[in-house]
Amino acid sequence: MPQEKLLQPDQFKDITIPEMFFTAVSTCPGSWSMAYSEDDKWSKITYQELGEKVSDIAKGLVSLGAQKGQRVGILSENRPEWGMAYLAILQAGGVVVPIDFLLKPQEIAHVINQADAQILFVSAKHLPKIKGVSGLANRLKLIILLDEEGSLQNSLKLSELLVKGRKSTVAFPQLKNTDVAEIIFTSGTTGNSKGVMLTHKNIMSDIWGIERVLDLYPQDNFLSVLPLNHVFESTCGFLIPLASGAQITYARSLKSKELLEDIKSNNITIMLGVPLLFEKMFLSIKNAVAKKGLFTRPYFNFCFQLVKALKELFGFNSGKLIFRPLRRKAGLASVRLLICGGAPLPAYIAKGFDLLGIKFLQGYGLTETSPVITLNPFNKPKYASVGKSIMGAELKIATPDKNGIGEIIAKGDMIMTGYYNNPEATGEVLNQGWLYTGDSGWMDKDGYFYICGRLKNVIVTAAGKNVYPEEIEKELLKSSYIAEALVLGKKIDRREEVYAMLVPNYEYFKEKLGDSISDNHLIEKVIKEELNRCCSNLAEYKRVKGFEIREQEFDKTPTKKIKRFTVCEDRQIMPQQIQNQTNFYDLNP
Repeated sequence: MPQEKLLQPDQFKDITIPEMFFTAVSTCPGSWSMAYSEDDKWSKITYQELGEKVSDIAKGLVSLGAQKGQRVGILSENRPEWGMAYLAILQAGGVVVPIDFLLKPQEIAHVINQADAQILFVSAKHLPKIKGVSGLANRLKLIILLDEEGSLQNSLKLSELLVKGRKSTVAFPQLKNTDVAEIIFTSGTTGNSKGVMLTHKNIMSDIWGIERVLDLYPQDNFLSVLPLNHVFESTCGFLIPLASGAQITYARSLKSKELLEDIKSNNITIMLGVPLLFEKMFLSIKNAVAKKGLFTRPYFNFCFQLVKALKELFGFNSGKLIFRPLRRKAGLASVRLLICGGAPLPAYIAKGFDLLGIKFLQGYGLTETSPVITLNPFNKPKYASVGKSIMGAELKIATPDKNGIGEIIAKGDMIMTGYYNNPEATGEVLNQGWLYTGDSGWMDKDGYFYICGRLKNVIVTAAGKNVYPEEIEKELLKSSYIAEALVLGKKIDRREEVYAMLVPNYEYFKEKLGDSISDNHLIEKVIKEELNRCCSNLAEYKRVKGFEIREQEFDKTPTKKIKRFTVCEDRQIMPQQIQNQTNFYDLNP
């Protein structure tokens, strides 16, 4: 990789996202910006072409009456048009509201309504979800269809918007880096979901800090795998490549076979992912070696241990040379950097990839931090750590215990301005510029941070999805058969799944079942049916995977709230143990 950067991080520190993008367009107009598969053929878009499309879409929006500060939703799978819409909304002075396409129709409607969004970009694949909510299309002033197929009231096709913008001579509103760029809603259909407001300055400060750690070049090619509605992908897998003059290639699917084909055929150099994805990749390599026979396995293990010893003794990673044939055969010959976030990662995965000759870095952050605030140094990573604070971010451990473990709090220009229309929730996490993350951790003598767990209730799945227990509990309590519900994460192989502790409404059971209330199997059957019914309107990753039936009510506060932390601390942690109990039931198929 040539050691030459066309764009320098300091160019972007105090400017808006559109200014960053069009700086890249003017610097490398003929370079490829995006690649995508269509009809089994790969097509590419230059920076110049992308810039023209973004400007035309933005002019089209303004000509149709889009106002500065207006919230505009994007509901689509990963594709070039997602990025075009994102950049055009910002150039037009709007605020992007990324919507998780895995949400159910009612959940999507909730996000749109809570954001006060009046314009929506939507792909044909997810258009039925908009049609599935009565009156939602009418509440939106304008729906822009990314594809030619499909139709809806108040809709306009993207191709038509491009033509309209091309003919328009409207002026764009003046932007400031303190203007809100994105409102990202945490989750859900209840009033508990919060819209994280990130300004241009928040996001550009994060890009500036990250780019000072990573060696990124115009020759790099990022594979876009994670959903763009996730801030980790939108900042690190979308905006950072553009800030580097690099290429973004949109993966055809998440199937391992096609991912490896995409990496090989497009000479991918950098990939972002979550632990589950990288674990599967690493295990697939080991399994492939295991199938090669008795000679290959010992030879691989010998080479692996040799590389490990040489690196520990001399600091030289000979895996780049020794495992070159293996990487080529696995389709990973071009890959030089893997970046993991979104959930905790087993240290052996990072170390394993590194010894195979592929640099592997882990970081840490939240939606509220744009998102990255720590990242392992490129040349001195510590595998069990989430790295050091990036430039511009200040981190410390609040009220540490005797072991140095306490709540991680952060300060810096990448910290959100607050939650949209929710000053009370904002005040709970922001204090004098410090963001209280709700995560516990510690810092070693070299300034590397380690995450111990979460003080907050949020459950993080293996795919990096956030699940908010209160939202699920509210749905479960709609059942007359359930008196009390406590939802939490159950650890399985370092991952979490959604589980529930339930107190049945025995009075209602008696009313409906009579003497059959003594039949535990019947109670189990009814509870299972009720759980499936209550969760049917929730996204798949939010659904309860198993439950424990309790006979006694939970301890409660004077205001009748369940003492959640008392339950979790007493069981330390309950979900790891409940599968061995006779009253635990697994809902997995």
